[in-house]
Amino acid sequence: MKSTIDLTLLQIDSTSVIPLYHQIKQNIRELIENEVLHGGDELPSERELGEIYAVNRLTVRQALNDLVNEGILERQRGVGTFVADSKLTQVIDRVLGFSDRIREAGHVPSSRVISIETIPAPLHVARQLKLQPQHPLYKMVRLRCSDGEPVMYEVAYLSASGFPGLNNLDFADHSLYNILSETYNCQILEAEELLEPVLLSEFEAHMLEVEPGTPGMLIKSTSFNQYHKPVEFGEAVARGDRGRFMFHIRRYANER
Repeated sequence: MKSTIDLTLLQIDSTSVIPLYHQIKQNIRELIENEVLHGGDELPSERELGEIYAVNRLTVRQALNDLVNEGILERQRGVGTFVADSKLTQVIDRVLGFSDRIREAGHVPSSRVISIETIPAPLHVARQLKLQPQHPLYKMVRLRCSDGEPVMYEVAYLSASGFPGLNNLDFADHSLYNILSETYNCQILEAEELLEPVLLSEFEAHMLEVEPGTPGMLIKSTSFNQYHKPVEFGEAVARGDRGRFMFHIRRYANER
């Protein structure tokens, strides 16, 4: 169905160092995650989006291609581009903590902190953390490495009021979960994670030092403390050529 979206929500920052196509991609993705756009909604044409964002059609096409490759949008030849319907979600169990997983695999973990800023909580993040929209959050962008090689581009969100001063701590060589435990008495004991295969965009590939279109894994996770309260929501893209996932699945006794 044709979307009735408020076109003023289609915005990017032309002065930002982040590539324009990546900003368009993130803008559309956030509108879908915040339920402004829904499955089956039709997007404006490439020409119209180019006029709205004040960019050329090739820039728009690059953003839409990435979203189509990730299964977020779908094209119908001769008709238009639409928001894809929600995908099937499978519940799994797996080990917590990037640093711990890398160490257990016999490698040395490290992080390159790209930015830490305080932002008002986007709707989809507020929902995951059970906070009010616009609640102040720390947004931490990091490049996660194994033996100095980048393997994951990660954005993590935590409550600014729940962890005062967190933005002033050193995360280059220290685990976030260890800092939460030792400094804030917050132990991460549970997590819910959604994994989805994707092809890396030009921006993601640049950050991970691989070719665009390289297979990757989109990971969205919500971590819970010892009181079963959500404290961290993360969105990450991992290189598919440098990692694999193993799932331990158990069937309960007497289950039919």
